[in-house]
Amino acid sequence: MITINDVTYTEDDLSDISKIHVKRINELREESAQIQMMLDEKNVLISAYANAIRESVKEVEKVEAVSE
Repeated sequence: MITINDVTYTEDDLSDISKIHVKRINELREESAQIQMMLDEKNVLISAYANAIRESVKEVEKVEAVSE
């Protein structure tokens, strides 16, 4: 079943080319979801590295403050 412009169609209502297009749309949506998940994971890693850098700077600042 597919809804286009608020009208629901069965697979039998669609031409062969439309069926192919529907299949491809579903594949692209799945790819898009996977890419979005990868981007989300990359953003988490970026945040983790940024936090690690901030923590390492704090440690250097502490050492410098104690040395002075």
